Amino acid sequence: MLEYIYYVALVIALIVFLKGIKEKIDFIKSGQPSPEPRMDKPLERLKFVLKDALVLLRLFKKEKKVGIAHFLLLWGFIILFLNIIVFTIFSAFPDAFRYVYSTFKYMMTLSAILFTSGLILLASIRYILKPSRFNKKYDFAIDDDVVLLLLFYVAFFGIALKEYFRFHPNFANTAVVDFLWFSHAFSILAIFALIPYTKLMHILAAPISVYTKTRRKPGETRPAPQVEDYIGLVYKKDLQRRDLLSSLACMRCGRCQDLCPAFNSKNSLSPMFLIQNVRNIEKISTGKIEMARPYIVKKENKEEIKEEIKEETLVGQLLDMDALWACTTCKACMENCPVYVEHTDIIVEMRRGVIERGEAPPDIRDLLTNIQKQKNPWGEARFKRDQWVKNAEVEVKFAKDSEFDWLWFVGCAHSFDSRNVQVTLKLAKILKDIGVNYAILGREEGCCGNDVRRIGEEGLFQLLKEENLKTFEKYGVKKILATSPHCYNTLVNEHNGYEVKFILETIYDAIKSGKLQLKNPINKKVTYHDPCYLGRYNGIYDLPRKILKSIPGIKLVEMPRNREKSFCCGAGGGNLVREYPGEDRPNNIRAREAAETGAEILAVACPFCMIMLEDGVKSQKLDEKIIVKDVIELVYESAYG
Repeated sequence: MLEYIYYVALVIALIVFLKGIKEKIDFIKSGQPSPEPRMDKPLERLKFVLKDALVLLRLFKKEKKVGIAHFLLLWGFIILFLNIIVFTIFSAFPDAFRYVYSTFKYMMTLSAILFTSGLILLASIRYILKPSRFNKKYDFAIDDDVVLLLLFYVAFFGIALKEYFRFHPNFANTAVVDFLWFSHAFSILAIFALIPYTKLMHILAAPISVYTKTRRKPGETRPAPQVEDYIGLVYKKDLQRRDLLSSLACMRCGRCQDLCPAFNSKNSLSPMFLIQNVRNIEKISTGKIEMARPYIVKKENKEEIKEEIKEETLVGQLLDMDALWACTTCKACMENCPVYVEHTDIIVEMRRGVIERGEAPPDIRDLLTNIQKQKNPWGEARFKRDQWVKNAEVEVKFAKDSEFDWLWFVGCAHSFDSRNVQVTLKLAKILKDIGVNYAILGREEGCCGNDVRRIGEEGLFQLLKEENLKTFEKYGVKKILATSPHCYNTLVNEHNGYEVKFILETIYDAIKSGKLQLKNPINKKVTYHDPCYLGRYNGIYDLPRKILKSIPGIKLVEMPRNREKSFCCGAGGGNLVREYPGEDRPNNIRAREAAETGAEILAVACPFCMIMLEDGVKSQKLDEKIIVKDVIELVYESAYG
C-alpha cells in the first residue's frame, strides 16, 4: 500500500515539475533571440560546463571555502538523486535489491558525507560567518531558508535510513523503515517538484547559462538584436532570451554586488536585484509585486522619484533612473558571477533605450552634447586640444607635418585636464628619449567614444568612430599608442586593422632593453589601483606592477581588493562628470582603502582614476598621508630625478 502511495506521489511530483519547466521555457522563449552565436563550438562550450558548472573551478578560484562547499553539496545531491532512482526501481524487486545493496550502501554513505558536509559549510558561511553580501537580502527571497531546511531534512532522514540498514541488514519490513524511507523519499520528491519554482532552478539553468556564455572579448560591447524598431531595452519584450535564462540561473549569492561601486555607495543599484527583477518581470509588470531596490536614494522632492519610475517601461520595473546611471560599467559584477550573467550589458542596453526615447537626465545630455560638439566631456573648445604642446620640454610632431611610425592617441583627459596634462608632458619627453617615432593628431584628434557607447549613445559612438577612422586613413595610420585605458579599450576591441599598444607596454619595453634607465630611487611605499578598462576589460594586471617593481626603492603593497577584484574609482559609464548619487562615493571608498595600506603613494594608470582618486583623497582629508601619482610620473621621477 505504501509503495502505491509513493508512486502516486512520484507522478504528482513529476507533473508539478514538468508544469514548472514548461512555464520557464515559455518565459525564456518570450525574449528576443540572441544576436550573437550562443551554441557554436559545442566541445569548447562543454569544457566550460565541465569546468565551471560541474567542477566549479570559477567559483573555487574566487572563494575557496564556498567553492568547496558547493562542490560537496552539488555532487552529494547528484549521487543522492541517483541513489533514490536506484532505490525506487529496486523497491519493486526486493530480491534483486539484495544483489546491488553492497554497492548501494557505499554510494549512500558517500552521498551523505558530501551532501551533509556541503550543507553544514554553506549554512555556517551564510548564518555564522555571514559575508557582507548577505547584509542586503532581495525583497522576495522567501525561499532561501525553506530550501536550506528542506535540504537538511533530506540529509537527516537519508543518514538515519542508511544507519538503520547498517544495523538491520535483514531488511525487516518495520514501521521504522517505512517512516525513514518515506520521509527521505518524499522530501526528495518535494525538492524535485519545487525546483522550477525556487532558487533551486539554478541547478538546471546554471549549466545552460555557462554553456551559452558569450565568446566576445570582455572589451567588446554586446550586439543589439536584429529586429525591426529595436532601440534598446525599453519593454520586457526587448529582453534577450539569454538574459531571461541567466535570471533563472542566478542563485542570489550576492557576489555581483560585493564589488559593485554603486551598491557599496548605498545607491539604488544592485546587480543581484536587477537580475532577480528580470526573473520576476511578469509579476512586476502586472503589479503583483513591486520592483525591488536595495536602497532608495533620498531626494528633496518625493514626487520626482515617482515621476522617474515609468511603470510601462523597464525603467521602473528593473531599475530606477538613479540606478541606471550609477553603473560605472566596471564589470565587477560579470567578473564575479559564477554563471556568467551579463548584468552590465543589460544596463547599457537599457541606457540605449532611454537615450533613444529622449529621456536621459540633464547631466548626461550635457555630457553627450559636449562630446558631440567639442569632442571632449568637459565641452572645452576643440582648438585647445593641443595647447599642452606649448609647454613640452621636447619637440612634439604633428601627423600633418611629418612622417611617423606610431600615432600617439593622447585622449581627452590627457589633453584637457590640467592634472593629467602634467603626465602628458612627462610622457612626451620619455617617448622622445627612448626613440619612439611618433606623432599626434592635435586638433584633429576626436573623442574615442568608449564611454559614449557605454552611456548608450550608439549613434554618436558610430559617428565618432567614423570620424576617427577617416583621420587615421588620411595619415596612413597603422600603429597606435593609447595613453588612456578607455581609449585603449575601444581602439583595440572596436577598431579593426590596427596594431594598438597601451603606453605602459612601450615604456616597459624601453626599461627592459635599457633605453630607459631608472637610476634615481624612490624610497616610498606604493599601492597600485587597477583601472577597470585596463584590468577586467583587457586583462592587463602585471604590466604596471612590473614597471613599479623596476623602480629602485619602491615597496609595492597591495590593497585587499586588487587585480580582478579591484574596486572601481567610480568614473566609468559617464560618471566622470556627474554628481554621484548615494550615501558615499566610490572614489572616497577607494581612497580610504588605499590609505589603510600605509602607502605614501597611490599609483594609477588611468586619467579618469587620477581625477577621481585625487578628489577622493582630498575630500577624505587624506592628502597629508597619501598622494596620487600616475605610474608614468614615477617612471619620469626615477629616470630624470
